[in-house]
Amino acid sequence: AVKVIEGDSGARDPRLQSQRTEAFLSLARFSDAQYQSIDKYMNSSEFENKQALLEKAKEEVDLMRERKVTSNRYTIKVQRELELDETALSNLRTDRKRFLCKAVENYIQCLEQGEEHDTWVFRLASLWLENADIRGINDMMKRGVKQIPSYKFLPLMYQLAARMGTKMAAGVYEDTGFHDVLNDLICKASLEHPHHTLFIIFALVNANKDESFCRTRPSKSAPPQTSQFDLERSDVAREIIAVVREKRGGMIRGIERMCDAYITLAYMDASRHKNEKKAIPIPADQPIMQLKDLDEVVIPTMEIKVDPSGSYENLVTVRSFLPHYHLAGGVNLPKIIDCVGSDGKSRRQLVKGQDDLRQDAVMQQVFSMCSMLLQRNTDTRKRKLNIRRYKVVPFSQRSGVLEWCSGTVPIGEFLVDPNKGAHKRFRPQDWTSLACRKKMMDAQRQGFDKKLEAYSEVCKKFRPVFRYFCMERFLDPAVWMEKRLAYTRSVATSSIVGYIVGLGDRHIQNILIDEQTAELVHIDLGVAFEQGKILPTPETVPFRLSRDIVDGMGITGVEGVFRRCCEKTMEVMRSSQEALLTIVEVLLYDPLFDWTMNPLKAFYLQHDEQQELNATLNSTIGEDLDNHRKSSDSQSFNKVAERVLLRLQEKLKGVEEGTVLSVGGQVNLLIQQAMDPTNLSRLFHGWQAWV
Repeated sequence: AVKVIEGDSGARDPRLQSQRTEAFLSLARFSDAQYQSIDKYMNSSEFENKQALLEKAKEEVDLMRERKVTSNRYTIKVQRELELDETALSNLRTDRKRFLCKAVENYIQCLEQGEEHDTWVFRLASLWLENADIRGINDMMKRGVKQIPSYKFLPLMYQLAARMGTKMAAGVYEDTGFHDVLNDLICKASLEHPHHTLFIIFALVNANKDESFCRTRPSKSAPPQTSQFDLERSDVAREIIAVVREKRGGMIRGIERMCDAYITLAYMDASRHKNEKKAIPIPADQPIMQLKDLDEVVIPTMEIKVDPSGSYENLVTVRSFLPHYHLAGGVNLPKIIDCVGSDGKSRRQLVKGQDDLRQDAVMQQVFSMCSMLLQRNTDTRKRKLNIRRYKVVPFSQRSGVLEWCSGTVPIGEFLVDPNKGAHKRFRPQDWTSLACRKKMMDAQRQGFDKKLEAYSEVCKKFRPVFRYFCMERFLDPAVWMEKRLAYTRSVATSSIVGYIVGLGDRHIQNILIDEQTAELVHIDLGVAFEQGKILPTPETVPFRLSRDIVDGMGITGVEGVFRRCCEKTMEVMRSSQEALLTIVEVLLYDPLFDWTMNPLKAFYLQHDEQQELNATLNSTIGEDLDNHRKSSDSQSFNKVAERVLLRLQEKLKGVEEGTVLSVGGQVNLLIQQAMDPTNLSRLFHGWQAWV
C-alpha cells in the first residue's frame, strides 16, 4: 500500500497521506500481535518444560560423545531430535526479534506524520523500554527520535526521564545505546517544549534536596541513603540542564531560583500557626518573596497547550507572589499561596512538603488520557463527558505544588459542616454526622451483621439532602436542570474511570464540587490500582455512590442519565483497552513512582481515635519501611504490577467475579455493589458511608 501511494504522483494528497499512516499502523499492529503471542508462549510453563527436556537431551548426547557411542541407532535418533529442537528454538527467537523490529519500525513511521494515531506512542515506548537491551531496537529508535516530532513524547516525559542515566534501572548491563537515544530525546524535548519538560528534569536534579531540609528526628538514624541510581539520574539531569542553559540561560536561571524558593517554602516550619484561620505573612527572608518578573518562567500550575511548532508566545509568566499564606489542614500543614501572573491575575496554589506528589501527577496523566479518549468518541463528546483535572508539579521527591481548585467546595463541607452544613439546615431533627460516626465506630469491632444493623439504623436517622445543592444555587429552572445534568454526568464519568484505575479513599473531603458548573473534582489520588482493598479495613465498593451522591441526581436516581453515561464511558474505556493497558503498564514500571500500599500509608489513612499511635511508633514504622523497601526485591514488585495489569485487563474485557459481562451488565453490577448496604456498612468509619 505504501509503495503504491509513494509511487503515485499524488503523494502530497492529504487523503493519501492518512492512508499511508493507516498502512504503517496496521502493519505495526500485526507485527506487534505476532510478537506478543510468541513472547507469551516463551513465558509459558509449557515452554519452560520444553526447555528442561532440551537441557536433558543435551546432557545425554554429551555423555554419549564422552563414551564414544556415536554410531548406534538410538544415539543418532537423539542427536537428530536435539538438532530439530534447537533449530525450532532459534527460529522462534529470530521470529520474535523480527516481529519486534517490524513493529517498532512501523510504529515509528506511523508516528512521523499526522496526529490521528498519537496514542500509539505509548505502545512504541513500551516496546522500547521492555527491549532496551537490544542494540537493533535502540538503533531504530535513534532514527525515530530524530523523525518523530518531540511533542508526541510529552505525555510520557515523567516515565522516560525516570529511566535516565541508570544503567540498572533500564535493566541494561552492557551499553546498547539506550541511554544515548533517551538523552537525545529528552534534550530535544527540553529545547523545543521547555515549559512542559524542564520542571520534570529539575525535579530529578533536586530529587534529594529534601534531606537538607528535614530536621532529622533523634529517633531517626541517618536519613535514608540516596541510592546510586538517584545520584546517576541527577547527574544526567544536570547535563541536560547544561545543554538547555546554552540556548536559554535566562529561563534556566529563573526556574532554578523558583524551584529552590518553592522547596524552601514547602519545608518552612509553620506549626506554631497551626490553629490560625486567617492569613499569615510570609517571612521576608523566604526566597519566594524575592522572585519578581521572571519573564521566561511560566506559572507552573497553569495548563499550557502544547504547540507542535514549539513557538510559545503570549504565555502568562510569573510576576510575583502575594506576601501571605494560609494553612490547609492535614498532617504536614500544606500552605496556600497566591502567584501573580504577568496578566495581573493571581492564581491560588497549594505548596506541599514531606509528601510525594508523583502519585497525584501520574494519576492526572491517566485522567488526561481518559479525557482524550472520551473527547474522540462521538457519543461521549456530545454528552460533554470528561474528567476534571488539576495541575500537579513535583519539585523534588517529597515536595511540590498543586493548582488550587478555585470555586469548589468539598462535598463534606457542603453536607456536614457542623455550622452551615446542608444536613443541619434542612433536616435539623436528624442525627448529626458525628453521632452517626460514633454509632458506626462502636460497631467497628463487631461482626458483619451488627455492622449492617448499625448502618441501617443510621440511615433511618440520617436522610440525604444533596438535591438542595443545585436548588439553592441555580434558581432558574432551566439552569437548574442543566447543572443537575452536568453533575450527574460528571459523577458517572469519574465513577467509571475511577473504577478502571482502582481509585480508593473517596471520602467526602476528597471529592470537591464546582459551585459554578456543579461538576465533581477528585483530589488526593494517593490510593490507586485497588490498593484500598488491602487496607486494614478493606474498601468494599468500586466507587462512591452513597445516598447523598444519588440524591443529587434527582428523582430518578441512578436510572436514566446516570446509568447511560456510565455505559457510554465504559464502552469507550473497553474499546480503548490497548491504549489504556499500555499507558498503565508504562506508569506502573516507572522506577520513581511508589503506588503500592505500605504500613505507613495505611496508618495515615485509617487510624482510629482510640489507637492514636504515638510518634515513637510512627518513626519506627518509617524506619522499618526504608529497610523493607531496600530488601523487598524487584521480583515481588513485578508480581504485584503484573497482577494489577491482569485485573485491569479483566475489567476492560468485562470480566467480573469470573464471568464475562456485557457493558450494561458490568455497569449494573458495579452500581449494585456501590449501593449495597452490606458493602457500605463494612467500610472504614472515616469514609462516612451514610453521607
